[in-house]
Amino acid sequence: MKLGCVIMASGEGKRFGSNKMLADIYGEPLIARTIDSVPRGFDVVVSTRWPEVAQICEDKHCPCVLHDGALRSESVRAGLTWGADRDWRGCLFLPGDQPLVSSDSFEALAGAFKANGGVAPVRLALNGEPASPVLFPASFFPNLMGLKGKDGGSSLLRGRADIQLVEARAYELWDVDTAKGQRRVSEHVAACYAPR
Repeated sequence: MKLGCVIMASGEGKRFGSNKMLADIYGEPLIARTIDSVPRGFDVVVSTRWPEVAQICEDKHCPCVLHDGALRSESVRAGLTWGADRDWRGCLFLPGDQPLVSSDSFEALAGAFKANGGVAPVRLALNGEPASPVLFPASFFPNLMGLKGKDGGSSLLRGRADIQLVEARAYELWDVDTAKGQRRVSEHVAACYAPR
């Protein structure tokens, strides 16, 4: 079962104060850390409107689709359009500022999706509270392509009873919306690399 992964990297970083995808996380740009977090088995593409992010993707030999839309729906559409002919049975939408999702959680998301036959969405959660990333079945692709404005894929999940949740560790859901978030994520990465 072929699964896509669209890394969403188009935000303006208003709360961060600059393009957070370029923020230093223990010696590497944030977007590079996020790309490296996705294990083999996912067909990865970065959706961005920033040429600097596209250059990092090129340096990492990671496919990237560069679009000119400022809205979340446009980033979703650009990523899914790239994957349109790649026979994806599902697509995981991963925020580009969430680099600490573990390979265990990626595999648990894919495993739960395969176990439900690829018909129901699966998403990470913490203590039963839904979070990102979200793995959508291919049956959602037409509605995802039809999103408008600031709406992202989670707008399609409201009120659904068939969503499966995969419990994550708290740090996996940390993002880099602020300088404080950058420090916290960097310190976590540094601690992981510290000699024991």
